[in-house]
Amino acid sequence: MLLLTGPVLAQDVPAARRAAEAERAAAAEAAERAREAAAEAQQLAAERIAGAARVQAAERAALAAGSRAEAARRAEAEARVEQERISAELAPLMPLLMRLAAQPAPILLAAPLPPAEVAMGLAALRAMLREAQTMAEALRAAEARAAAEAHRFAEERRQRGLAEIEARQASVALDRQLEAARQQLAERSAAERAAAARAEEAVARAQSLEEALARLEREQARRAEAERRREAERRPEPRRAPPPPEPPAPAHPPAQASQPVAGRLLRGFNSPGEGGPARGLTFAASPGARVTAPCGGSVAFAAPFRSYGRMVILDCGQGQHLVLAGMERLDVTAGQRIQPGEPVGVLPGAGTPTLYVELRRRGEAVDPRPLVRSGA
Repeated sequence: MLLLTGPVLAQDVPAARRAAEAERAAAAEAAERAREAAAEAQQLAAERIAGAARVQAAERAALAAGSRAEAARRAEAEARVEQERISAELAPLMPLLMRLAAQPAPILLAAPLPPAEVAMGLAALRAMLREAQTMAEALRAAEARAAAEAHRFAEERRQRGLAEIEARQASVALDRQLEAARQQLAERSAAERAAAARAEEAVARAQSLEEALARLEREQARRAEAERRREAERRPEPRRAPPPPEPPAPAHPPAQASQPVAGRLLRGFNSPGEGGPARGLTFAASPGARVTAPCGGSVAFAAPFRSYGRMVILDCGQGQHLVLAGMERLDVTAGQRIQPGEPVGVLPGAGTPTLYVELRRRGEAVDPRPLVRSGA
């Protein structure tokens, strides 16, 4: 037995070396796959951001064309009113003016009047004719202006129609990208799904938005503490360097980011109202308008909430939570990490929808405008 131990050990050394090399190769391959998956996710996110930007640009173009068309319609209506007013003033005088314009002297000379009064009558007729000529020119100008505004109205309506078609086409393409993202999200780990479900359940039980955000912060603090305990229990080997910490989500959007929806600011932060000063911003937008994320980070909540409709709460990092409420459809799920400009949902497709935006910094409502470029 002793004679056999040496050869057996000698044979085990190359086998162990080969096993270690195989493990290293498998680890390297896994790391490479992870890098490729991260790069692919980054590319897909960039495509979604670009797609959402195209949709919102087309929506803004449609809104602008609609505003111009409405201005042209009002201008045409004003020109028509002016045209009718001048026509009404000229109508009673037209028969007499036409006769006087043809033979002014015989009409006056036929009347038994002194020569001085005849001269005064001729002067009055000339003044009347000049006034009538001025009114006729004003009438022609009003007619031309009305025709021009009618043409402009028709052209702006055509431009609006083209912008709406472009918005629909871009929206269809974006929906295909979002469907691919949903399939990827379905592959998340059970632990991630459970953590997201706990956070959503905690928020859903709240009676107000303030309570919902407070519950969310407590749940996040609990998860962070549990993660710290697990990390302490793992106790990495002394000579092995710990993995680098994950960089925090950016607290502000990039310079090219814009407001989260194509629309106009309806109510500003701290503006008075029935329920007291506004704690956020309210935007009016077109039916079915796309909503994008003004900041990057993780989706802390994505579900219907009370009277707010479908609501998204974004954890933007550095103690900041951004609320986007009033949507009819959501394109993100709790636990998902997103970048600034990614689509998060769609406003209702009928009526006059509004988007409510509120920013909380460590539990306190603050003005979202430094984070959300309102365009106001």
